[in-house]
Amino acid sequence: MLEVGMKYEIDRVVTENDTAAKAASGSVEVLATPVMIAWMEEASLRLAQKELEEGLTTVGTEVNIKHLKGTLVGKTVKVLSTLKEIDRKRLVFDVEVIEDGVAVGTGSHTRFIIDTTKFYEKLKNTK
Repeated sequence: MLEVGMKYEIDRVVTENDTAAKAASGSVEVLATPVMIAWMEEASLRLAQKELEEGLTTVGTEVNIKHLKGTLVGKTVKVLSTLKEIDRKRLVFDVEVIEDGVAVGTGSHTRFIIDTTKFYEKLKNTK
């Protein structure tokens, strides 16, 4: 059962494939903002998914993120997601990426609980 205050944490090592130069979001060899956001979404997805019944999942609908500090290739970061709000099927998470105790990125992320089968059927029937 999902409850406000639940947390999920992932450790990631920044690789060359995670850089702004590789992600086409910049020209420097530091953690790319789109990659950081994907990791934040992943932590939030995993937090929710472990509590949902089979056939249900979540989809991301909103991110409000600040990228505060560059992170070099080879550095390890902690990606943290905390469930902040539950409004029926809408879940709001506080997300954060930390390197050596310093915030690399912070913000919020919203996801909605969906029935996977119904989701695909609706998309197939939309013109």
